[in-house]
Amino acid sequence: MTEMISFDGEKCTKCGICLEVCPMGIIFRDGDKPPFIPGELLPICIKCGHCESYCPTGAVATGFEGSLPADEGVTLRFLAPDDLKVHLVSRRTVRVFMDKPIEREKLEEIMDSVRYAPSGGNNQPVKWIFVSGREKVHRIAANVAAWMASVAEKDKDSQFAEILGKIAGAFHEGNDMITRGAHQLVLTAVPKDNPWAQTDSVIAMTWFEILCQAWGIGTCWLGMIKMPATDDPSVIGHL
Repeated sequence: MTEMISFDGEKCTKCGICLEVCPMGIIFRDGDKPPFIPGELLPICIKCGHCESYCPTGAVATGFEGSLPADEGVTLRFLAPDDLKVHLVSRRTVRVFMDKPIEREKLEEIMDSVRYAPSGGNNQPVKWIFVSGREKVHRIAANVAAWMASVAEKDKDSQFAEILGKIAGAFHEGNDMITRGAHQLVLTAVPKDNPWAQTDSVIAMTWFEILCQAWGIGTCWLGMIKMPATDDPSVIGHL
């Protein structure tokens, strides 16, 4: 809520940085008084959190997700372009997984960073679903395989349906080409009435993938689940 923005008069040094960094230009100052946002302009706020993040004394508080106050004690560091390039271009899609789950603590650390991923209006619409346990993941894969088989049966003249049929057939023969025997599956859900939410979801998942690599965790984007889950939500069950 934009009403959560507050300016602490005791901490404020009247430096004017918050006025300069506000992309909507809705922060004002009256003489020596602390900055303020006129009530009629509050709906214009896009909740970017710049006013809080750039304030050198921590005088601005927003409570927005994805806004890190400047006085949090975090030293801003920029990765060398070459180092970041190596990290990105060395990414590989992993389809062979170790026979052990990822520790919950690691996932929590990753998600603590992912929550800073940008979203339209900083609305943070992405909800995360973590499915843990090889048996649970395998059951979802079985549902996906059944959906694929039904599509292949209904549309025998389609090349795409033929491919789905082959994947389903391989699964029933013991070759899981869907979830590849993974111990964990990560799903996202977004509101249907938010026109930007799907893009927000892709951005957040990309952050998740990049951070997983930094933690030595292999990942694979699984579009095979999105198609059947969209067509028939029961494919992923009651998560």
